[in-house]
Amino acid sequence: MKTKTRIPRLALKAFIFLLVGIYALSVWQNAHAQQPVYIKGSSSAILSGKCLRDDAVRGKRDKETFNETLRKAKVNAVRRYVANSGISVADAYDAKRAEIEDNIDEYILNEKERVFCERGKKNLQIGVTGELDTGRLDRTLALNQIRMARRDRSRLTSIFVAREQKDVRAFRGRETQISRTTEISEASQAAEVGADGSMMAEGMSVTTRKTETGGSTKYRADKIEYGAFRPENLEIAINSVFTSLGYRVVKISQIEDFSDGQFERRRFEEEYASEENIGSKTLNSAFKAIKVVEREMNTEIPLLGIFKLDVGAPITNDNGDPMVVVDVKAEVLIYDEPFYDTVASYGPVQIQSSGITSTAAKNNAILEAAREAASQLGAQMLQNNIY
Repeated sequence: MKTKTRIPRLALKAFIFLLVGIYALSVWQNAHAQQPVYIKGSSSAILSGKCLRDDAVRGKRDKETFNETLRKAKVNAVRRYVANSGISVADAYDAKRAEIEDNIDEYILNEKERVFCERGKKNLQIGVTGELDTGRLDRTLALNQIRMARRDRSRLTSIFVAREQKDVRAFRGRETQISRTTEISEASQAAEVGADGSMMAEGMSVTTRKTETGGSTKYRADKIEYGAFRPENLEIAINSVFTSLGYRVVKISQIEDFSDGQFERRRFEEEYASEENIGSKTLNSAFKAIKVVEREMNTEIPLLGIFKLDVGAPITNDNGDPMVVVDVKAEVLIYDEPFYDTVASYGPVQIQSSGITSTAAKNNAILEAAREAASQLGAQMLQNNIY
């Protein structure tokens, strides 16, 4: 007689929860797994002998050249990645350059080589593609220590102002014409005595006119009227960069709400729309507002970012698509009693982007300019140990 084994309901629930937990953990790990970083590089050299069949070389000297060219291609692949990774990574790489490049094979996974060496010629070219071992590189550059220290970063708030061209009035050059005429008269007279003693006289008059023309053209600068506006997602784009670097971001709206009227974004926007620079009185209102919030909330907000964007009118690029150019200037100030000192700055730099429509081109250019400015400011602060 078979007996049925009953699993207690509580144990069954625990088992189910365990399975769900394992599944959720695996999903989380897959979602948060670091995406592979693919790199590529190349290098070339001139051989002492000629290439053989199947891109091969011969002789000890040319084999050494081949190996060195291959190593340089790998080094160039890693250097290319570093060059696009910001100032802090580049500086850290420079400090560890010899260690990394002497052991370059340890930093490239799943390597593939492409050799070009035409038979009978001496030109050697090698291309390398592969996956960068970012974990090993980060450990070598000690970037993981920087990331672990993010929880100790300071609070930061930022002010964003943007303006766009509403009206452009172009003036034609004012021309001034000058004309001068000079008149020169010459007269001559001759006399002749006839055979009978009579005298005959005749005269001639010649007048010459010389005219000189010239002048100048006076030009006036175009009169451009700006209007302030708040680009959609601008604050999110900038704050996401600072958050990714570990800074604890305080929204500027919170400063405005808790500052007892000391600070109004509208004043910044109106002033920037009418004048390129923001006056010291308006700027000081932000400093005072931050101090009020610090006292009220019993916290410290030592870092203040200021972003200024000039958005140009849509134009057409070479492909016929709408394109917009954004001129961006930005800086980060730190409170060092009793003053605010500039610890990072960027621009003025022009960022251009295109889109299917003029609106899309404008939004793309604004967000690209904002992210680039925030990234460069963040890199400078990391380099200067401003946490």
